[in-house]
Amino acid sequence: MEKKHYFLVSSTLFTCILLAFIEHGFEMNYLIKSGLKILLFFLTVGSFVWLFKNYRFKNPVRMEKISVREWKRIVILGFSSAGIVLLAYLLFSPFIDLHTIKNDLTERLGITTTTYIIVGIYITFANSFLEEYFFRGFIFFNLPKKVGYIYSPLLFASYHIPMIMLWFSPLIIALCFVGLWTIGFIFHKVNERNQTIWASWMIHICADIMIILIGLTMFF
Repeated sequence: MEKKHYFLVSSTLFTCILLAFIEHGFEMNYLIKSGLKILLFFLTVGSFVWLFKNYRFKNPVRMEKISVREWKRIVILGFSSAGIVLLAYLLFSPFIDLHTIKNDLTERLGITTTTYIIVGIYITFANSFLEEYFFRGFIFFNLPKKVGYIYSPLLFASYHIPMIMLWFSPLIIALCFVGLWTIGFIFHKVNERNQTIWASWMIHICADIMIILIGLTMFF
């Protein structure tokens, strides 16, 4: 690997470790934590651009390469992802304590019945875009292919674990890690053809919509 690849791996790993520390090391609400995540993602990408000069922010979001046929494929994959999330929830719901999750959301993150919808919209569209840009558009597209397929899905899965570690048993968390790694790998495959993040973002949005709808049962 080149020097820029080592920097990318080390800087993104440090960013995710810092986010994990912020998740449980400080008492702050979801809004502040989201702001810090946006800042850290921007600083990580910005430092790479400043040091190596050969990365353009707009590259992962170019639309001219995507045909109408490809958009249809993306929509089908998106609805499929929502169905898979619902099926997984129905299968594992006996092992999921929604009351524990609700308490963590309200007491640790300050998410209430009133703000849940607003947070849900942010997670579905803005947060999903940030994650797709960072893990797929930035990390995966700037690493050698073999390294990208190993490192980015592993980091993507690891990055999510601190967020859910208080919600589930160790076995469910392990299954979530495997599932997140698999999702990350699939996201790379669907993006690879066009070298943009639109395919994975659409899938991500649909999956998050289903997660937020399931979460409504905790508050309403």
